[in-house]
Amino acid sequence: MTVRDLITETFQDLTVLAASESMDAGMAANGLSKLLRVLDDLNAERAGVYANRFQTYTLTPALQPHTIGVTGNSPTWTVTTARPVSIDGANLVLTDVTPNVYRPLNLRSAEWWRGLPIPTLSTSIPTDLYYNPEWPNGQLYFWPVPDTAWGMQLWMRIVLADVGLDDTFTMPQGYRSAITLTLGEYLAPTYPSAIPQAEAAAKARARIFANNDETPALTTQDSGMPRQSTKNRTTFNYRTGMWN
Repeated sequence: MTVRDLITETFQDLTVLAASESMDAGMAANGLSKLLRVLDDLNAERAGVYANRFQTYTLTPALQPHTIGVTGNSPTWTVTTARPVSIDGANLVLTDVTPNVYRPLNLRSAEWWRGLPIPTLSTSIPTDLYYNPEWPNGQLYFWPVPDTAWGMQLWMRIVLADVGLDDTFTMPQGYRSAITLTLGEYLAPTYPSAIPQAEAAAKARARIFANNDETPALTTQDSGMPRQSTKNRTTFNYRTGMWN
C-alpha cells in the first residue's frame, strides 16, 4: 500500500469518493498535507510512537553543549529524522576496558541545571545529563563536562518521518486504521458531504496508545524485612556504579 492508497481509502471512508473513484491533484495535495499533520501530532504524543531505540555516539571532550539533529542543521550528533522529542535514558560507555562498561547517567531537569553552582566543572566521568529540546537541534548538557572521548548511548523515541504520496506505507499493527480514521477527522470539515467517524477514530488511537504505553515496574519492601545498608561498604566502583 502506498501513501496515495491510504489517502484515497480515507476519502472513500468519508464517502467523498466512491469505491471506484480516484483522487484528483487537489484532493491528493490536501490529503497529504493533513496526513503530515497527523504524523506530527503523533510524534508529540509519547504513546503515539511505537518504539524507542538506542543510538551510540562519541563524546567530544570539553564541548558544552553537544547538539543533536538532522545532518543539514550541522549538529554534533545526527539522527535520520527530526531531533528527539526527549531523551529517555543515557549510558556513558567506558571504552578503555573489555568488555565495555555501561554506566547510566542521571537525567536532569532545567530547574536542576539552573541551580548548578559550577556548571563548567570538568571531569573524566560525567554523572548527569540535561536535555534541552531546542529546535532544530536539541542540546545535551553533561555534568561535569567530560574531558574524555567516551562513548555515549542514548535511549530515544523514534520520530515518525514525513512521507510522500508514492512512498510505501508500512507501520505496526493498528496504525493503518488509526491514521486513516484520524486523517478522516482532519479532512471532514473541508468536505460538507463527508461522514466523519470520530468514535471509530478515537477507539483506533486508543488501541495503539495502549500498545505503546509502558507500565512501570514497581517493587516494594516486604513488611518486617531489614533495609540493605552500605554502612560497611567503603569502596565505590565508579565503572559499575556499585559498592564493593
